[in-house]
Amino acid sequence: MPDVEVTEFAFPSGSEQPLLVRPDGEAIALLLYLHWFDEAPNANRTQFLDEATAMAEIGFVSLLPQLEFPWKSPPTGLPADADRIRSQSKYLTRLVTSARSHLAIDRLGIVGHDFGAMHGARVARGLESRCNVFIAPTPRWSDWFLRFWPIDDDRYDYMRAMEPLDPLTAVGEIDAPTLYQFAKSDFYIAPMTGLELFGQAKEPKTMIPYDADHSLDSAEAGSDRREFLQKHLGG
Repeated sequence: MPDVEVTEFAFPSGSEQPLLVRPDGEAIALLLYLHWFDEAPNANRTQFLDEATAMAEIGFVSLLPQLEFPWKSPPTGLPADADRIRSQSKYLTRLVTSARSHLAIDRLGIVGHDFGAMHGARVARGLESRCNVFIAPTPRWSDWFLRFWPIDDDRYDYMRAMEPLDPLTAVGEIDAPTLYQFAKSDFYIAPMTGLELFGQAKEPKTMIPYDADHSLDSAEAGSDRREFLQKHLGG
C-alpha cells in the first residue's frame, strides 16, 4: 500500500487549518472535499478523511477545509447572511489558488455534501473544476435558513435577495461534468427538490438516488464517487 501523508495545509485564514492528504509521489489531481452540517462527530473537516486517504493511495491529493458558515455562526438575516456566504466563497477560492500554486497541481475536482455541496457549487465555475460531486444539496439557502433558524426578514424579500447566491443559480453556470447524489429517504430534501436543482444544472450531468438517508453514508455512493472522479480526473 502506498504511503499517505496527512498534515495541515498552512493557510493564513480561517479558524482551523485545512487537512492535506497526499500520496508519496507524483499527484494526479487535487480534490477539494467540503463537509456537511450536522450534529454528527464528522460534521467537520474530517468527514471525508477516509475517502481522501483511499484516493491518495491511487495518486490524488485532497484538501479538507473547515467551513465556517453556518458552522461557526448561525444565519441571522440580511445582509449578514449574504456577506458570510460571499466570504466563504472567497476563502475557498483563495485556498484552492494557494494549494494549486504550492503543490503545482492545476487539475481540480470538487466533492461537497449538504452545505458543503452548496458552497462547492458557488465556487466550481470560478475555480474551473474538471468535475464535481454534489451530495444532497438544496436549491436555495433559504430552504435551510428560513426553516431551521429564526430570521425576522420578510420571507419573500429574503429569498429574492439570496437568489443570486443560490446553488440553483450556480449550477446553471457549471460546465464541468457533475454527479448529483441524493437519498431516497432524506428527511430534509424531497425528491422534487433534488429534481429541481438537477433540472437547472447544465450538461454533462448525472443524478443517482440511493437507498439511504441524508447522511448518504453508503458504500455504493462512495464507490460511485471514486469511480466518477477517476474517470474525469485520471488515475
